[in-house]
Amino acid sequence: MIKLSNKKMLSLFLSAALLSNLSAFAIEDTPKKFSFFKREKNEVKLEKSKKNKRVEVTEIELPEVIPFKKSQQNFITLSLEECVDYAIAHNPNLAVAEQHIKAAESGIGQQKASFAPRLTARVNYNHLANSGTRIANTHTDSIGFNAGISQLIWDFGKTTARINMAKYDTQSAQFDYDYDILNIVYNVKMNYYNVLRSLANLDIYEQNVRINTLNYERTKAMFDEGLKSKIDVVNAEVNLADSKIQLVDAQNSLATNVLALKNSMYYNESKHFVVQNTENFGFLKADYKKKMQSLDEIKPSGFNLKKNEDGLIMLTSGIEHNDIIQDYELSPYKLTRQEAVDKALENRPDLKSNRMLAKVQEESLKAIKRSYAPELTADLTWGYTKNESTYSSPLQVGASMGLGSINPVGIHYQIKEGEAYLDIANHNVNIAKQDIYWEVQENYINMRQLERKIPLMSQKVKASLENFELADGRYSVGLNNYVELQDALASYNNAQLSFVEAVFEYNVARETLRNSMGILKYE
Repeated sequence: MIKLSNKKMLSLFLSAALLSNLSAFAIEDTPKKFSFFKREKNEVKLEKSKKNKRVEVTEIELPEVIPFKKSQQNFITLSLEECVDYAIAHNPNLAVAEQHIKAAESGIGQQKASFAPRLTARVNYNHLANSGTRIANTHTDSIGFNAGISQLIWDFGKTTARINMAKYDTQSAQFDYDYDILNIVYNVKMNYYNVLRSLANLDIYEQNVRINTLNYERTKAMFDEGLKSKIDVVNAEVNLADSKIQLVDAQNSLATNVLALKNSMYYNESKHFVVQNTENFGFLKADYKKKMQSLDEIKPSGFNLKKNEDGLIMLTSGIEHNDIIQDYELSPYKLTRQEAVDKALENRPDLKSNRMLAKVQEESLKAIKRSYAPELTADLTWGYTKNESTYSSPLQVGASMGLGSINPVGIHYQIKEGEAYLDIANHNVNIAKQDIYWEVQENYINMRQLERKIPLMSQKVKASLENFELADGRYSVGLNNYVELQDALASYNNAQLSFVEAVFEYNVARETLRNSMGILKYE
């Protein structure tokens, strides 16, 4: 038997411990250096996150509620991209998702800690008393101290599988974070387009109030001259009241949609903001700031009673022809259906997360199957004992390999359970993949259908305006009745509202397609 000095034994033990730790933590950088342990094929690579100092979460303070009317100097303008950036920077749900990632990353360290040395220390005191009739009473006092280090050298891949499980789980959490961002961007865009739609509708209803105001004044003037009956004046007054009620509803819709947009952004500023037109929602030339400031009023600027060259008062004389559709251009999305599907299968973070979860179950099954494998450990123990007459300080070094406590029947059923969970995870990947395949195609078709529909809606607005002009001219010379005039006006207003709705639906369909493709950029 070879005897080693205490220093040599300590050196050998520390070398073995260092070798084990290098195999656990540096294997990713040197995949062939420690091929004996066969871990370089299974280790999962994962970028290390920067260690940031923990910041305690404090309760937020909300700004004072300021009415739109009192905020004339506090309005700022935010584009769609700026609203999205603000939402990403301030949404607390992303902070929660970040903590999930940190918690998952901590799981990696916990599993790697299995390869770290384990320390033990103990202090003991013994008192031995011996009394009898034939010998003198004696007693012995002793005090001792023990310290030890235990190091796992290799467990044939069980810990490696658990480390990989934690890494795949962390990657899944990161993809869940990306999916949260995708949904936040989508929700902000939907609310942004809702505000643009409300502003466009408000412009239509304001114009309708102006037209009905002019119609009431004209009808009353013609009644005073004996050209129209009293019932026409009453009908004009009723329609004017209805148009003002519709305007109030439109103002309320705009106000609530602005609040919904701010809520989706988690907007926490004292200043109000107005939105900007986007590439495919830019047919209005109205001053959005003035519209926001006048939400509490029903005072649309009226038309002056203008007469045409024949001396007739015309309702349509104050209407900007093609106001809603003027200068509006549609920019179709240049993408084939197959390209949309391919991008979705490549980009969707929820699909990537499901794939990572399947890998988690795969590594879990590996860890369970390796439960039958033994564990190789090294131990170093040093003790010091002293009594009244002697003392000792032995140093012990040892290595052991064992199976520990194994329940073969229990492991068998754990393997069956692990295989079932792995199959479930793989089925979830296939389900998500197939759902994405059909979802993208449906969204693509909806978008293309609206691209074809919008030009037709534009033609309808032009035709309904021309019909209203003709009905207005006929009524002013007494060739038709008041009902025909109101029908023409209602058709014109409905055509404009339908056009705005079609543009809104197109932008929604386009962003829904982009969301289903997993696209975050503003392209």
